[in-house]
Amino acid sequence: MSTIDKLQNDFNNWYETSSVGQFMRWWKTELMSFVPEKYQQQLFPQAINILLTQEQDEVVIWQNTSGDFVIEKSEDEEVMWWHEVQHIINDAEGRRVNVVYLLPNNEALVRKIALPQAAKENLDEVIGFELDKYVPFKAEQVQLSYKIDKDNSSEDKVVLDLAVIPKQKVADIIALTEEKSIELDALDVNSGSVQQPQALGVNLLPPEKRKERNYFNLKLNVGLLFLFFILMYFVMYTSVANKQEKIEQLTNLNSELSKQAKKAKLLRKELKSVIVSSKFLNNKKNDNPSLVAILSDITNRLPEDTYITRLKVNKEKLELTGQSNNASNLVPELDKSHSWFQPEIVGGVTEDRRTKKEKFTIKALLKEPQVEDEDDGTS
Repeated sequence: MSTIDKLQNDFNNWYETSSVGQFMRWWKTELMSFVPEKYQQQLFPQAINILLTQEQDEVVIWQNTSGDFVIEKSEDEEVMWWHEVQHIINDAEGRRVNVVYLLPNNEALVRKIALPQAAKENLDEVIGFELDKYVPFKAEQVQLSYKIDKDNSSEDKVVLDLAVIPKQKVADIIALTEEKSIELDALDVNSGSVQQPQALGVNLLPPEKRKERNYFNLKLNVGLLFLFFILMYFVMYTSVANKQEKIEQLTNLNSELSKQAKKAKLLRKELKSVIVSSKFLNNKKNDNPSLVAILSDITNRLPEDTYITRLKVNKEKLELTGQSNNASNLVPELDKSHSWFQPEIVGGVTEDRRTKKEKFTIKALLKEPQVEDEDDGTS
């Protein structure tokens, strides 16, 4: 057994018993159930299996596509068996046809042997070396093949079905099929009955007579699997990269919005401060008479012979200091104004020796005084 054959055999053994294989078989069955029957064979072609058994001098053809093997007989009884096999192969329409020659159980020596699990890696060498323990023949006299019995094998031992036949018998069968231009896929042993044959699962054909394995499907599946992982990596990498890019964009947007929020908060604070200041000035303006208006009113009411040397205005009072020819006449004139209330001369009136005018100081209220209601005794 070549290295590639051994690897493929190990892989097939693992695949058949693994959950992956079970899932794929289930998945294929489910997919087929959704496909119309007339298209199922095109999309999911089933291999055609042919068993050749010999009853006396007659070769019987058994065919199987999806169920048990049934005898394949031509309507024309004169058609030879090899012609019928060729006819089946020609009508396969691209489907694989496996032709297996089954030896009767009494023409082969089949033994069930047990070996340590350590020998599984080199079964060919171990069996060839210990063959005389199991059969009364030398290795150069017989053609042997084996199949691992998975049901009876364990972690400690591997159980094999060992089949042995004389090399001459193999040569006779090969000569018969080659003469009829029939190429065998395997030479096996019938582990069933004459009425319902069943292949043991070994191949007693010499390695040089076996069909060269077509690894196209294996290469295609490996290539598709490799492409699948590349696409998965690309999709995952692209997805992660896109998410990372979106995260960076959102981070930048969040940072920008945070800056704008801080600016808006500062502007709101400044606006609030401006509003407070504006209200304060407004209140000041409302609470205090306009200085321009006061000056204008004073200028219009004082006579031309009067001038002001000092003007003092605070929140509630007005104080005028100046000189006039007749200071006592100023109070009645100033009392006519609505900009102040209760003007009066304070500190007396004195004469300025230099100007010969009367110096005065007049004070007035800028807010109208509150007059308390007198108690009339009726309460």
